Amino acid sequence: MGSEMCIRDRYYYVEDKKNKLQREIKKETELRQTYKTKAFEVANLAALKKQMADVEERFAAILKQLPTEKEVPGLLEDITNLGTSVGLDIGSIALAQERKEKFYIELPINIVVQGAYHQFGQFVSGVAALSRIVTLHDYTIKPSGESLNMTISAKTYRYDDTK
Repeated sequence: MGSEMCIRDRYYYVEDKKNKLQREIKKETELRQTYKTKAFEVANLAALKKQMADVEERFAAILKQLPTEKEVPGLLEDITNLGTSVGLDIGSIALAQERKEKFYIELPINIVVQGAYHQFGQFVSGVAALSRIVTLHDYTIKPSGESLNMTISAKTYRYDDTK
């Protein structure tokens, strides 16, 4: 009976050591993988820092193209001047209700102008060339006597710095 007890005790002793060894082997594998990941990050740290600086620089440049709240009236004036400079009759240029998105605020602008088809093309090209970001959406062109009426929705954006 004593020898059976001794074998069983050795079995539990060895089994316990075996389980501990397996845990340590698994831990070693995880640590090796962590080491490889960290070594890769360290090797590429300078490139990652440069890439981050480039992204921040591009982000700052794009932010400069978004009008601030104070610049929106000037943008509306620029759009009006652009329309009249290509010979369009401005019916109205009016801000609509702004819409908050996750990182920015969308400022819709409803535009109604009258003129010739080629003048509309010049106007749209001029809006695309503005120093501020303005996108054009949902236009309709209808005949009105000797000329055409165009209704178009423009949108500009402001960075939402309240986040």
